[in-house]
Amino acid sequence: MQFTTYILATFALISAALATPVGGLVERDLLQCGSQQYDPKNYTCYADDNNLLCPISNGVIFQPCGPACFDPANYTCINGQLAPVGNCNGQVFDKNSYVCVNNHLCPVGFPNLCGEACYSLSQYHCVNGQLVQN
Repeated sequence: MQFTTYILATFALISAALATPVGGLVERDLLQCGSQQYDPKNYTCYADDNNLLCPISNGVIFQPCGPACFDPANYTCINGQLAPVGNCNGQVFDKNSYVCVNNHLCPVGFPNLCGEACYSLSQYHCVNGQLVQN
């Protein structure tokens, strides 16, 4: 009988200890995003995008693009497709369409710079900052 009382008392102590917050433990205020719970300090819910949860990483709020989330400093979303972006002299650009040459944007098909003009080596060459047709 004493053993049973000891077990019950131990169980009661452990239960009470587990029910009491320890140290700095704090219950999180979770929100609902569709059928998922999330911590709004770490995620953003995009209800208009099928309740997509996107992370918040180092203060950057990731954006939705179709079923994916992206860092807006590295990508853009065009018609539901991700496109890599770069920065050229402070101007953001699509890396699939442009290249940055000496802080000047040139189309991918004309990746060379002569003065202020972009050109293709198959059509032109540059002489003293002037384009000369091949």
